Amino acid sequence: MKNILLVTLILSNFTFATENYLGTYSTQVKEKELKDKYCKNNHKGDEFCMEYTLTYPIITKSKSSELINAINDIVKNKIEVFKKLNAKNKVLTLLSDEPDLTWSWEDKTRIKLYSTTQTTFTLAIINYNYSGGAHANRTVEYENYRIHDGQELEMKDIFKDGYMEKLTRTANRFYRESNKLLAHDSLTKIGWYGDNFILSDNYAITNKGLEFLYNPYEIKPHIAGITTFLLPYERITSIMKSDK
Repeated sequence: MKNILLVTLILSNFTFATENYLGTYSTQVKEKELKDKYCKNNHKGDEFCMEYTLTYPIITKSKSSELINAINDIVKNKIEVFKKLNAKNKVLTLLSDEPDLTWSWEDKTRIKLYSTTQTTFTLAIINYNYSGGAHANRTVEYENYRIHDGQELEMKDIFKDGYMEKLTRTANRFYRESNKLLAHDSLTKIGWYGDNFILSDNYAITNKGLEFLYNPYEIKPHIAGITTFLLPYERITSIMKSDK
């Protein structure tokens, strides 16, 4: 029952990841899952398990063959990394260090095609990790790529030199407006730890703007979950490179 509740919680917290901005290309996606699980009784006879899971996308239809090829290459590399994990070795090592360990530990990763534009696509790497304690850890990391060569993009590839100060100032103003805060209002009013606006380096390129994401504990307590906001392109056109 405890594991079922945890899985339900993670799925509810990642609802935003189903609201993607696909529309530039007619793309159909199915998913495939890889799993590695091993269980062993501890010295008291109680079972301890480790389970690794990777869920990844398979593009079944798209107007862009370059998009399909780029995603397939990236996913292939991530599968190779996943295959280096070893649930049996993990369990034996942990029980050797802590013979009383019990219950089930999980590390689940889902790779989701989150958004596409004319020239880019974004993957959301959704991770759920439980290794005991009061609650699981849930994170989302965005990865942005060019379609034509599969090259991962950084902010410096999107913006003109010296962009950070203006981007942060613009994002701060827009974020406050979106949350109905006045310029002098403290961010603590909407749950932030402090009043210093921090621009996340975790962002998705969408066809509407840049979506910035903050994982639990980054700006707010765990109970607040994931925080996102979409900064429209019209707010930042002047500092973007003309070819983006």
